[in-house]
Amino acid sequence: MTWYKEWFAEEYLDLYSYRDEEEARFQAGFLRQQLGDVSGAILDLACGTGRHIQELSADGYKVIGCDLSYVLLRTGIAQSGPMPLARADMRTLPFRDGTLCGLVNFFTSFGYFPTDEENDGVVREMARVLESRAPFLFDYLNIDRELNRLVHREEREMESGKVLIERWFDTFDRSFNKRITIGERRFMERVRGYHLDEIAVMFTRAGLQVRDIFGDFAGSSFDKESPRMILIGKRQ
Repeated sequence: MTWYKEWFAEEYLDLYSYRDEEEARFQAGFLRQQLGDVSGAILDLACGTGRHIQELSADGYKVIGCDLSYVLLRTGIAQSGPMPLARADMRTLPFRDGTLCGLVNFFTSFGYFPTDEENDGVVREMARVLESRAPFLFDYLNIDRELNRLVHREEREMESGKVLIERWFDTFDRSFNKRITIGERRFMERVRGYHLDEIAVMFTRAGLQVRDIFGDFAGSSFDKESPRMILIGKRQ
């Protein structure tokens, strides 16, 4: 089974339980500073359990969430109540051309697919569903920092027991890989590493104009040591 169809379930929620409402609230505040008011619906692409939907909605935005994981979507509804959600693959979004007024993509929810063509197709889908001049926020890893600080082996304790995490960078396909062993079960994470100039080419080719680049959600300038690579821009 493809790794992202198997991994984004209960074990994922346990491992990343520190990604909580407080973090989402802080990131939503940054988005408000950068995007201001948005007239219509914003798409939270790869929304997970919808924690950003809750915070952005509380701030007055109209948000629609989209994710492939039934478990994450179901968990979000159980925890927070009904939300406007769609279950779909980000390569084929279930929205008409130019119908959304903004888009956000948090927590490195990009680079999941084995070919550049598929990942590039995600960017084209992002652009396709946005109306002209609609703003976006794209939150991705910083490949230079990740390579410099790669922890190859780590052990953690979770509610489900001891977890072994093994990480490596595959130079053949330029992917960051994480093998997670929980008891007798083993899962994978794989994210294709793209440099800023590569991302910029994809976005420009799709009709997405980058306005600003930040290194974190505090608004710091982006450099090789930045913890994140956050792009702010608009659909041309």
